[in-house]
This record gives sequence, C-alpha cells and structure tokens, in this order.
Amino acid sequence: MNKKLIPYVMLFLAVVLLAVDIRIPFREYPAFEEFATEAPQTVNLVINHVIGHQLRLDLFSDVLGYLLLAAACVMLGMKNKHFIRQLPWIAVSLGFYLCLQLMPFSLNGGMRFRAGYLLYFVSGVLQVLILLRAMLHVCDGLDTTENHSFNNLSIIFMIISCFAGMVSVLIWFFDLFWISLVYLVLQLIFLGIFWYRIWSNRKLLVGEESA
Repeated sequence: MNKKLIPYVMLFLAVVLLAVDIRIPFREYPAFEEFATEAPQTVNLVINHVIGHQLRLDLFSDVLGYLLLAAACVMLGMKNKHFIRQLPWIAVSLGFYLCLQLMPFSLNGGMRFRAGYLLYFVSGVLQVLILLRAMLHVCDGLDTTENHSFNNLSIIFMIISCFAGMVSVLIWFFDLFWISLVYLVLQLIFLGIFWYRIWSNRKLLVGEESA
C-alpha cells in the first residue's frame, strides 16, 4: 500500500472506532443520591441508562478513535489546512466525551443528572459533526471535473451515514435499543459504501497529494 494512503486508512479506522460502542464494566461510580424532581422518568433515563452506575471501557476505544483522527488530520494537514482546523474541535469533542465518562466520580444528585443530560447530547452530536467535516475534506481532494458527479454521490452517502448516526445517538437516549441499532446498522452500511467509493479513487488521492 502506498504510504500516502496511511492517513486515510487511519481516518477510516477512527470513524469505525467512534461509531461502534461495545462496553464492559470497569469501575463502580459513587452511589447516586436521589433528589426531589417533577420528571422522575427523565432522571431515570439519564442516571440509569445514559450514565449508568459503572465506568465502562469501550472495546472499540473512542479515545483511540479520537487520537487516530487527530493524527490523520495532522498528516493530511500538510497539504490541506482544513484538516488542521479540525484539531481544536477534536480536542473539544474528546474533552466532552471524557467529562461524560468521569463526571459521576465528582458530581452527584441533581448536578449529575443535569451534567449527564447536557454532556450526552453535546458529545454525541459534536462527534458526528467532526467526522462529517473530516470526511468532507477527504472528498475535497477527489473533486475534479471528471470526477465531480461521482464525488457528489459519495458525499450524499456520507451525509446519510452521518445523519443515521446522529439519529441513532438521539434515539438511544430514550432507551429504544432496537430502533437505535437499526440506525446504527444503516450508518455503517452507508459508511462502508462511502469508503469503498473513496478507496476506488485512491490513486486520485495519491495524485492530489503528489501535486
């Protein structure tokens, strides 16, 4: 494989790691302190479902995904400065993700609920958006007069994948596991189609970087 394709492979692996979550229990959070509320069902969703009662390690590590994404952006940023501009957003997204995982060790009661509610949506949506932008910048390197229509269709597949991923994140909040899983599968299918089309144009990517 051409060495110039390595950052694109890293980017693909980063997307997969960030899209797929398989978590195993690692360490118990401090016991949740109940508090008076007019929305007990929402509190239950956030505390018992979104946050849970244990820190869980992701077998498809999101932290590794963020690091691979950042490394790929640094490598690709030598020719396309748009990738470098992704780095602060990657850092912010990683920060929100880590805060969501570690916050229950320092916050409890109403503060744990409110922080978990906010961090879940901000972290999930921001993650999808930075992946969307990174993949759009990949398509920038493939946009030529001859390849314009093919490239636009690839972008459509990528946008559908990101949209399905965002819907999966939003639906999972409400503990609708199977519906969320359907959208996750759709996300991965369209993501696979997108990357297959990118890989089929890999010579053009290499030529763009050599130019």
